[in-house]
Amino acid sequence: MRLHGLTLLALMIGSLGVQEARASSDDSCYPSWNLKRDTLDVCNSLPFLSPGNDSRVNLQLLLADAGQTTIPDRPLSDDEQQLGYGKVPFPLARLLDDGLSSDAGSPTAATSASAPLADLVARIGLQADSLPQPSDSFASGEGSRCRSNNAGTAQDFLSQLLLADALSAEERQSLARSRLTLLGACQWDDTQLTVILPSDLQSAPGKAFATYLKGAAEFYSGRFGEALKAFRALQSSDLPWVRETARYMIARSLLNEAQQNAFDEMGYPDLRKVDKNVLKNAEASLGDYLKQYPQGQYAASAKGLLRRIYWLMSDESRLAGEYAELFARPDADLGQLIQEVDNKLLVTARPADVRDPRLLAVLDLMQMRHHEPNEPRALDGAGLAAQKELFAAQPALHDYLTAAYHLYVDENPGEALKSLPEDIPEKLDYLAFSQQALRGFALEAGNDWIAAEKLWLRLLPLAHQPLQRDQLELALAFNYERSDRLVKVFAEGSPVQTPIIREILLRHVAGPELLRQQARAAGASVEERDTALFALLYKDLLHGQYQAFIDDLALLPTEPGGKPLGASIGYLYGSMPLTLFQWPGGKNDTGYECPAIVDVARDLLQSPQPPRALNCLGEFILRNGLDGFPLDSQPSERELGGSESLFPGSAYSRMDGYLKIIADKQAPEDDRGYALFRAINCYAPSGFNGCGSQDIAPAQRKQWFRTLKGQYASTPWAKALKYYW
Repeated sequence: MRLHGLTLLALMIGSLGVQEARASSDDSCYPSWNLKRDTLDVCNSLPFLSPGNDSRVNLQLLLADAGQTTIPDRPLSDDEQQLGYGKVPFPLARLLDDGLSSDAGSPTAATSASAPLADLVARIGLQADSLPQPSDSFASGEGSRCRSNNAGTAQDFLSQLLLADALSAEERQSLARSRLTLLGACQWDDTQLTVILPSDLQSAPGKAFATYLKGAAEFYSGRFGEALKAFRALQSSDLPWVRETARYMIARSLLNEAQQNAFDEMGYPDLRKVDKNVLKNAEASLGDYLKQYPQGQYAASAKGLLRRIYWLMSDESRLAGEYAELFARPDADLGQLIQEVDNKLLVTARPADVRDPRLLAVLDLMQMRHHEPNEPRALDGAGLAAQKELFAAQPALHDYLTAAYHLYVDENPGEALKSLPEDIPEKLDYLAFSQQALRGFALEAGNDWIAAEKLWLRLLPLAHQPLQRDQLELALAFNYERSDRLVKVFAEGSPVQTPIIREILLRHVAGPELLRQQARAAGASVEERDTALFALLYKDLLHGQYQAFIDDLALLPTEPGGKPLGASIGYLYGSMPLTLFQWPGGKNDTGYECPAIVDVARDLLQSPQPPRALNCLGEFILRNGLDGFPLDSQPSERELGGSESLFPGSAYSRMDGYLKIIADKQAPEDDRGYALFRAINCYAPSGFNGCGSQDIAPAQRKQWFRTLKGQYASTPWAKALKYYW
């Protein structure tokens, strides 16, 4: 039997944090625009060595520097664009889909493997319908022994039947038919095997092949003791293939016996339930096989099984050594190997278990992630310094880790700078890029924004590796925002050209003059101009700049041609057109009537503001679904767009207007009654305010209800409202 490698634990990728949204899902990813992250976030990976990256990202960056793999750089998918992603940061799923995927076990692979098997079936003299349809039912699953019961292993068996001259045609066909029948399932009882396995064989080779088939059937059925009896009887077979395969299958049977109680129904392991004595026998048996057949047919698979044994033994030191050896091989399947390292080694290993510099660097970065004050670290500064000799072949990598420790753990940017080179190489591989990125972050942490800007600009023409320029644009945008030089992002010839980065700053930080400038900018894209104009008009109106709103309406195109705006104004899977600001008003389904929004704005210029105008501003928000609109919120202060908005005034909520009208005892009956009706409904049905941030006590809402039902009983809204919340 041929085993192609260890299977993997199911990937469980969660998301950390939910960003501004009009829709959300607990298992979805959203972009978070922060380059200096020290907490794991699989939704926001970065193309430099970072504690916040998943270990697979950091490992792939190091392997890319060795020329063993590449970092994918493909256009954004429609889904990513709707979520508001740029190329940097990127969700881990993009790397898994593009860089770490494998099609082994796919239906296509199974079909292509069946093609030569059909030829063998014909040569043996069986009918074409003897060949079962290909199946991928065992294409995945932790440790599933059934995966190797496939067309490829059946092909091996049939090939050996054709090479065995001592077999009669009838015996060869009988054995082939039995092997093909075994492809249809993966468990048989004794009665079924009596029918499946051949019993009319006279030659010694025929009996040996039949014994092998019995061992294989017992193995797949999970009866490892019976499988061992069959395979041990073949250790001295005169048939070389049978002899070698039997030795290999003895080891594989022992391994499966040792782990058979260690996995639950979902495939999750409990290594305490491994039979360690049987596991040691499996290790010895694999060692014997590799000693007898160092270049054997199953040598690579046997080494893979040894890695599995080390994992089941919790022997991270030997396991790490095996991975280091594999990474040095040019023929290694890096996609599968990176996944396996992540699942089997990095989840439990400590830095003390690892001697390979690349694996050790990945573990060290994991240890630099944010820890609670009372949570111990497996790595401290002294421990990192003691690793220096392990990095003798890559001293720059150790220097980088030292700088990262000072920046992320010690929060000492001055010390970090001492371990980072000032000279910039002509070629920026990912380690050199990481060094310079960290240098820029340390400069900014020390408030030397100008020096950091100069560094980012010097790096731009050298950023040839995938995603490096995208990160530098984000770094520059963050620098300009936090150093109060936002206009440089939008100046002519600005290197910051990533659309979503510019749009984030327009919607969250830009003041009215910059928004007007970009709304008119001939060199800007249509989407950027529309985004700037939307943000300008929205904030004019909802920040109380009513005359500016009236004046800025002149910037609306006479013939709306742009697409509705989505991610650029903070929507997830939604959109809003610029025609929003041409809202005509009218009567709603409860009978309350409003003028057009431009007339509402004119009325709101009066002092005191008319109750109907306040209610109608609320109607504009309500009827257009603008409660909790993305433009009303700011990102975290650690993220792009998280600085203080330069737009004057504060965001208006419907409840602001309702409270003002309710407090106005001189307000017309219809307007005050409607304000009471809407204010009470703001808490329907959850009991939480859906119209603003105010927390109105239930007793107050009860009083509103009584006032509406009593003082304004004749209004249609008093008659319609049956409850308060």
